[in-house]
Amino acid sequence: MKKLISVTLAICVALTSLFTGIYAMADSKVTSSDVKTKINESAIYLMSVKKASFTVDNAGSLNSFIRAGVNMSDYKAEFAKSVKENLDSNGGKIQSTVGYDENNNWAPIKGESAGVYANVILALDSLGYSAKSFEGYNIVSAFENVKLVKDNENQYLFSSIFTVANKYGLKDYLKKAQNFLVNNYYEFGTGSTYYTSTDSTSQFVIAVAPYAGYQSFVDDALASIENFKKDGGYLYNFDNTYGEPMVNADSTALALAAYSAANNLDKAQKIYTELSAFECKDVKGAYYYTADDKSENPTATADALTGLMYFYDALKAKEAYDATTTTMTTTTAPSTTKPTTKKATTYAKDGSYVNKKQKKVSIKKLKKARKGFKASWKKVTGVSGYQIQISTSKKFSRETSTYSIKGNKKTSKSFKGLKAKKTYYVRVRTYKNAKVNGKSVKVYSSWSKVKSVKTK
Repeated sequence: MKKLISVTLAICVALTSLFTGIYAMADSKVTSSDVKTKINESAIYLMSVKKASFTVDNAGSLNSFIRAGVNMSDYKAEFAKSVKENLDSNGGKIQSTVGYDENNNWAPIKGESAGVYANVILALDSLGYSAKSFEGYNIVSAFENVKLVKDNENQYLFSSIFTVANKYGLKDYLKKAQNFLVNNYYEFGTGSTYYTSTDSTSQFVIAVAPYAGYQSFVDDALASIENFKKDGGYLYNFDNTYGEPMVNADSTALALAAYSAANNLDKAQKIYTELSAFECKDVKGAYYYTADDKSENPTATADALTGLMYFYDALKAKEAYDATTTTMTTTTAPSTTKPTTKKATTYAKDGSYVNKKQKKVSIKKLKKARKGFKASWKKVTGVSGYQIQISTSKKFSRETSTYSIKGNKKTSKSFKGLKAKKTYYVRVRTYKNAKVNGKSVKVYSSWSKVKSVKTK
């Protein structure tokens, strides 16, 4: 029997050894249950002060309540009616209030917005409808055919656009939307250009953080957010048109959402503590705009709810990770010996799974070319493929591109269309396809040593 137990434990250790490394997020100081309580209280408060019906134009608010766990079945028919009427009136398309003038001032007109489509699709799906066959309309197909126009899109809705495109396997549209966001709404060293502020830059992070290849953007955006950090929280920005900029709940909450989306729980824990100072003392679940305010602010509470939900998701993921990566080990010592725990860690800062014991790869040669170069590396057996990053920054903090190579046989890649006479830094790592918590993921090795090449 003892032998059987030892063998069983040895198998458990072997199965988890694939994921041995260092977990990049700190141990939780607050639990997801604590945060869930605050989410419930804020959602109840916001429902109590809700004034508008749920229609196409505010589908995002409906999604927030659904995500918070509120039973929205009483509003199902009302929302579905709004969507059908909109489709019927516009020839199978969804028209909403959109529009900005050349000075980025609100100039409302009716038009198609991919962000509004995405929120409608997410709401319909959550309420039990099929967005592909809703009242005779294929809203997903209509969404895919929406032309992205800067004047018609709200940067805050791109996370919904990405989610829908990813959910329905619209890879080309997802990439198109991602490129549109970074090319039209972001500037390195500045942050979001939608409105240069904690709020809009945080929303940018929320949108891109879940996707590979955007870590340099995330790092730069978080650094931009820190420009607005003050004691007790975050400013919106430094604009004093409407008075002295103040630390406020809205911006602090969205900073919490950004750091949570980026899996930086150390920082998120601190911001969560700061956000608590804005909790309304007299109304459960409500938040003040500033800590010195005397009355609750629904807008501040709505942003607080957003921050709390992203923080909750990050904590929940870490707790699930901790639960599945703690295994018992044993020795030949007497059975009275207390078992020890060994944490298999595989979650890196960029959200990827990393196993530091996995076979690494080394760069063999970088051959310069006109406005490009060719990288080659040594073949590694027993892996599923390689990931390559090139950057104009030695620390890969800006202008970074990421590429994946399926299979371990191909050991070179050419890069064209780069800047002439520019130094590029290159690093490579291997990956294995694996299952973590029932989800198919890539588990990466550590990066190779960085090498550089100057284009012709």
